[in-house]
Amino acid sequence: MRRTAKRCGWVVAVVFLCVLGLNAQADAQKKKIHFGYLVADQLHSPAVMIMKEKKLLEAEGFEVSWGEFLAGSYLMQHMTSGEVDFGSCGSVPAMITRGQGVDVVILASANTEGSSMVVKDSIQSPKALDGKSLGTPGIGSIQDAMVDMVAKKHDIKIAHKFMKVSDMPIFLQKGEIDGFIAWAPHPARAVDLGYGHQILTSHDILPDHQCCVLVTKGEMLKKNPETARKVLQVYLKAYEWFLANQDESVEIMVRVTGMKEEVIREAMKTVKYPFPPFCNVPSLKLMVDGLVESGKIQKGNITSVDNFISDLYQPALLEEQVGKKQ
Repeated sequence: MRRTAKRCGWVVAVVFLCVLGLNAQADAQKKKIHFGYLVADQLHSPAVMIMKEKKLLEAEGFEVSWGEFLAGSYLMQHMTSGEVDFGSCGSVPAMITRGQGVDVVILASANTEGSSMVVKDSIQSPKALDGKSLGTPGIGSIQDAMVDMVAKKHDIKIAHKFMKVSDMPIFLQKGEIDGFIAWAPHPARAVDLGYGHQILTSHDILPDHQCCVLVTKGEMLKKNPETARKVLQVYLKAYEWFLANQDESVEIMVRVTGMKEEVIREAMKTVKYPFPPFCNVPSLKLMVDGLVESGKIQKGNITSVDNFISDLYQPALLEEQVGKKQ
């Protein structure tokens, strides 16, 4: 009797240890990735928002560390240092970083257009911006680049004031700046608060321009192509969910941004979500030209714009995934 009980105890112990071992092995097999995104950028990167809120990456066996950044330039700094594996940010920060010799790669689009310029009521035309100060998210942001485009087009000078996008409406209301340019929904929020009026959208400045993108490093594609492939698969799944579930997506945006539903819906009118999410290559080339001309990318670092873009934007995995669905 005692032998039988002892034998049973050993069996239970062995089974228990095996279960623990299997669980430990499963945990060890989870792929750890670091994913970066921008503060209150859910309207520009809705697929990333859905991935995070619905835990879609975790459902595929990933252990995800999410990082929030004030602007794309900061996200790029952390990707350069190896602290971010995948991220969503403006195409301009990715271009500038690539122009500095970092092997940053764009996998897919997140959105096109989606930014607006809000100014105080006394300014009624772009020409009236001459000598005025505008808040921008900083050097390396697509919004900052568009201020240069407006100044060049109208042959005027505009002072750039770098600041957090969430602070821009308050600085405008206090009169510390004459206006600002930012991604949705911040411009719509400022107008709703009565702090100014919208004078230009990014559609007016550069129609259908590429805005935010999904990025990684070339090293990821070379050393861990299956990880990149799986992340892109989940990204596309989340993108399609967003397009098919607009009302619930708006509810999520309201909750995570703390902004009113009417502000979110008004802001979404300025953003485009082409699917499949291929990038607008002609606009990428125009932006590279502007970045070189403004000195944000050193001219000597780019021998051919076409080659630069083909190295930066690598849609092979996207083409593969889209082809599987057809």
